Amino acid sequence: MQTNLIIVEGIPGSGKSTTAAMIAEELQKNGKKVICVDEGAQEHPADYANYDFPDFRTERKAILDKWRSFVEKADKDIIYVFNCVYLQNPMCETMMRFGMDEKESKVYIQEITEVIKPLNPIIIYIDEPDVKSAIDSVLDERGTDWLNAVIDYHVSQGYGKQNNLLGYDGYIKCLEERRIRELRILQELNIDYYTIGKDMCVEEFAALISSVGWSKPSMEQMQLAIENSTQSFIVRHKGIPIATINWLGDYGMHWFMKEFIVRKEFQGNMIGRFLYRFSENFIKSKMQTGWKECIDLRASKGKENFYHQLGFQIMTEETGSGMEKMVER
Repeated sequence: MQTNLIIVEGIPGSGKSTTAAMIAEELQKNGKKVICVDEGAQEHPADYANYDFPDFRTERKAILDKWRSFVEKADKDIIYVFNCVYLQNPMCETMMRFGMDEKESKVYIQEITEVIKPLNPIIIYIDEPDVKSAIDSVLDERGTDWLNAVIDYHVSQGYGKQNNLLGYDGYIKCLEERRIRELRILQELNIDYYTIGKDMCVEEFAALISSVGWSKPSMEQMQLAIENSTQSFIVRHKGIPIATINWLGDYGMHWFMKEFIVRKEFQGNMIGRFLYRFSENFIKSKMQTGWKECIDLRASKGKENFYHQLGFQIMTEETGSGMEKMVER
């Protein structure tokens, strides 16, 4: 990835901070100089910890000036990894606080896009369509004070007030609409972006299988394989599917990696490494403290070193031989 700026976006609870930290770690392992700054950091080089601006005109000038200063001072030998500062924060302010429509939000985000272009930015959007589940998953960690604060922010002003939204359900509706607008805006802007989703269709699965030269089962078989996977993730580059990883797991002791595909033209760009680590973080998020779980896979011939780098080991005589049997009817 030829970039000096990676920004991870998505709704609250989608895993932005965890994913940004993971990307930074993997880049460092690959010999890159990286600075990773989380949302809300007091000394953020491109954002403010306090958004208590009196009006949007003042805020817009301050934010754009901050971005310009960052771009001018950015070290071209460093990759900066941020989250929330490209879509979430602008959308929270323009849509949720000031009640602006989608077109007005897009104009503002386009201004930010033009400022950061010299850094060849890449946006990674974690697309979590089940907003309620995402929020519920972080409530224990973030607490009721956080929840009450974000509910009040979203429903007492701007979009929430315009649409008479109330309480927790109103907050969820705000986020659902924000996600839709963010994805639409992202598709319309001239910026490099990837999405990570859970909604792979059978046609995309078939195209990915063909892209790496695997023999292709029937469409019915592939549809069943998707539907009966415990979890599937798909990476799209500007809407085009480029990678997928599909899992079977019991959420207690074992996970088996089924298909793991990266289109040939995207191999060697750390896409596979990022996708695996994203999946591993998903598995860890479902584990209780103190648990250990086993991940098994079958590597394609010649790809063993890739999996070694991810921490996998070839089974020995002591651990037993991996075996398989194909059946047909």
